[in-house]
Amino acid sequence: MNSPCTIPESASPLAGDPRAPVNGLLSAHKHFRQLGAMLGWGPKLRIGMLWAFLDESGQYANGKLVRLTVGGCIAPFDVWEALSMYWAEAIGKMGLSMFHMTDFEARVPPYRDWTDTQRKDRLNALLNLIGDGKPVCWSATNIHRQNDTNETMYERCAQDALLNLGLYEDELAVVFAQHPEYRRHNQFLSVLVKNGIGHNIKTLTVANPQSLCPLQAADIVAYEIRCEERLERPRRYPLLRLMDLGCTFKFGMSAN
Repeated sequence: MNSPCTIPESASPLAGDPRAPVNGLLSAHKHFRQLGAMLGWGPKLRIGMLWAFLDESGQYANGKLVRLTVGGCIAPFDVWEALSMYWAEAIGKMGLSMFHMTDFEARVPPYRDWTDTQRKDRLNALLNLIGDGKPVCWSATNIHRQNDTNETMYERCAQDALLNLGLYEDELAVVFAQHPEYRRHNQFLSVLVKNGIGHNIKTLTVANPQSLCPLQAADIVAYEIRCEERLERPRRYPLLRLMDLGCTFKFGMSAN
């Protein structure tokens, strides 16, 4: 790993309003450490940060969701701890309290007035922070089935994610971003453990991405994997950049 998640000099255009405070640097770091202490995380534990992405760009048919991706990153505790500090500093200089890739791509507030140069430089700064830790990035994607709802699609994705993570040799702590459609992650993990799978998952929790910066990093990764699943489109720059930085991608096949 490079020196601890430093913001490169090329990221100097991060600053939006030069008067904007560096928001949340200490609080983001403190929140991550407090959560880690509460759940017994330590330096040897690998932590999976997972985000669900509703595939909204032209992927609805008759008003129904047709594709859903749950994706994110796996990296050691110390990688996420460092990222928490430097990510909060970076987005604070952008005038943001949280970075969300869907809104960034849609150019809606607070990203609407960013110039093309600002968009490129600020996104690159965040991609560099993700790449510093060289996480393993992966996903689980499901396609709409007859009589599906958003909840049932998310449930299958969450179950696929936990099933795959349960096959890892490393001990894992798993953190899902809060999702209004599903709250039964631990219930399904219990079923896996009863069937001899998932003993390596030491903790499983749900958190608010606004207060947990690694989930914002997972947000970017999940968005790019979701776009990659749409094979008719060329591979996007952010995904290529993360690969160049040493991130490993494992693309999950969509379930029929």
